Amino acid sequence: MSVFKLEITAPSGELPLIEHRRHFNVWGKITGSEPVPENAVFTVRLLDEKGNVLRHAYCMQKNGWGMYLYHPMLTCYKEELDPNRKKMSEFGFPELAVRDGNEPLKSLKEAAIKCWYNDTDFKAVIVSGTDTAHGMVFNDGIGFTDENGEPYEVLPDGFYIVTAELSSAEGKRLAYAEKRIEIGYCKNQVICRFNPAEHRVKMTEWCRQMDISISNDTIPGYLDSYLGKWYYHMGLLPMYRANDIAAYTDPVIHMFVYLTAPDSTSYETELAFLQEQGAVGDKDRFKAYHYDIGEAVIGKGRDYEQQGEIVEFGSSFLDVCRVDIVSVNARENVYDLSERDVVRSITDLENITVHAGERIAVMGVVKPWQLDRKDFRRTAENIYSIGNSVNSISYLFDDGVQQKKCTRKLMMERICGEPIGSSVYEFYNIFDIPEDISGRTLKIKLTACDKDGENPEAVVGLEVRVK
Repeated sequence: MSVFKLEITAPSGELPLIEHRRHFNVWGKITGSEPVPENAVFTVRLLDEKGNVLRHAYCMQKNGWGMYLYHPMLTCYKEELDPNRKKMSEFGFPELAVRDGNEPLKSLKEAAIKCWYNDTDFKAVIVSGTDTAHGMVFNDGIGFTDENGEPYEVLPDGFYIVTAELSSAEGKRLAYAEKRIEIGYCKNQVICRFNPAEHRVKMTEWCRQMDISISNDTIPGYLDSYLGKWYYHMGLLPMYRANDIAAYTDPVIHMFVYLTAPDSTSYETELAFLQEQGAVGDKDRFKAYHYDIGEAVIGKGRDYEQQGEIVEFGSSFLDVCRVDIVSVNARENVYDLSERDVVRSITDLENITVHAGERIAVMGVVKPWQLDRKDFRRTAENIYSIGNSVNSISYLFDDGVQQKKCTRKLMMERICGEPIGSSVYEFYNIFDIPEDISGRTLKIKLTACDKDGENPEAVVGLEVRVK
């Protein structure tokens, strides 16, 4: 006799917290002594604590309903990597489930069919609200409704039960699982990146210690890298961002300034939303941190090897993390994590000594400051058109005889075998130490600037003794 078993793997955790005002995925595993029947019915339900069904999604055939594979808002692998998006269809992306692939728009909004299963896995989307008129923070680009075309009001906070059921076409239950969840509000939320590996380890542990909310569950609208290699964010990205932003409306935000790419969700949506709300200027609401030395680790295998410590920004919006002595091959605003162009690093900024004729790289980081809220305008894709940001560092050099001033850009790029991203708020500015200032102390004043010029609250000074 065939025996099937279901396990709900997402939402993950013993009592998962789903942020209020967002959809969520219900994913899981199917195990059995034989394949699942082709015409089995898989149903995911959301119940209140009294057992009332508030949402449901079902699928009546293995490998899903039809899919609107070429939805105009879908970002996917290039066609040559997945011809006709066949692998995507096999992977399962229930957000695009439709009753008839020839007329996808007739049923695209129907939330009840956003379910998919095969012999080993199941996936479903549970919708919170239809649109901003019904409580969502952003519109998700689809506007899901019930079977009758009626809108959903956002699910209120509270405790719920998610159920997953596999049944025969005749209605006989073959397997069942359930999990209790909470819809509510997290107290602390993070803005950060998770690349490279050493940084990811640090971030995960730091979030745990700080009791900052962090989840590895995929958010509706996001399409995982089903071919194995990640090139860029994929999926119905306006929907993904509409769900993601729900985590940033209420909690204290802890931003870790590292690899904040100009095209990242961290920058274009999360931080920009906070700028639009005026929250970045609220010291009780927005806090920012960085590595004291600029990296999770530097000098691996060298005599100056050092682990980075996580520190909060102080009174200045600008911090210098270290000064590297670099070779002639080092490039402006490019830092290779292999450190092949680094001769040595100086992290004791009270004792900086270099030789005349050497090249130095000043590595630093800027804390976002509150800008004019009108400089942030949200687009239909749920990213922001950004009219202002920190963009340069003004340098004033004083060797005791003469002063020189110059301006350098931010946007430091990191290399880890290949480029892994640029950072809006970091810089790696390279300078040649003149031969003729040997024996002097070179004073350097750095000031961060936006389009309006120098920020008097983003200033730091260095003293470099030149041998």
